[in-house]
Amino acid sequence: MMGLNEIANPYSITWLEPTREYFIQELDELLGNNMRFSKNEFFHPQNYDLMYSIFPHTFKMIAEHAKDDEVESEQEIKDILLDKEISDLMDDWDDFKKVLLKDEQSQREGFNLFNKGRMEDWDDDKINNTFYMGRFSKEFPGMFKDTTSSGLIKQMTDDDGEVNPNHKGYVDNIENLRNERHRELPVPFVMKLPTGGREKNEYTLIGGHKRSTIANQLNVPISVWFIDLSE
Repeated sequence: MMGLNEIANPYSITWLEPTREYFIQELDELLGNNMRFSKNEFFHPQNYDLMYSIFPHTFKMIAEHAKDDEVESEQEIKDILLDKEISDLMDDWDDFKKVLLKDEQSQREGFNLFNKGRMEDWDDDKINNTFYMGRFSKEFPGMFKDTTSSGLIKQMTDDDGEVNPNHKGYVDNIENLRNERHRELPVPFVMKLPTGGREKNEYTLIGGHKRSTIANQLNVPISVWFIDLSE
């Protein structure tokens, strides 16, 4: 149950259309997240050809690193990557992703993907069908008994008043909303692949988890930058 002071929804957010600077920040969740380069997302047989058309250079880099040699054709890249996980391809992803994130051509491919997006209001039905988006009761079932803003802060803070490092982003978003009541924030990023989202969801959140979770928990309407690759 929400606290009485939050039933009236005293908080609001103006969701901002992403700038190039924000695109750059979100590259880490795109190029630096091995969930993207997986058999559930980009390397899925139903998604592969489309995603290769958007990320030909990036796919080639991953394939050549996995092979530890140059690749000779698009078909060889596909043979290496199709239906694979990063863990199948390399054991040094944490080092390799740093190379990928600094590669200018991969960055341009990432921007091309981001530029396919559009601002869209995200209602409760869509939130409930978006992987990694939703209230604490959905994302952390049974973990937090009190999901009011004050209750969440208390449960994320130890007896010495220190916030758990894993929860700092949530607490910062809660406290900023409680203090300011209205905020301007970059929109979360949501993607829909031809196969839909992860774990039988229709969509997948690829950036903005903490701020969207707090907004949804505090009954603040959400807008997203929606990249629909299923069209």
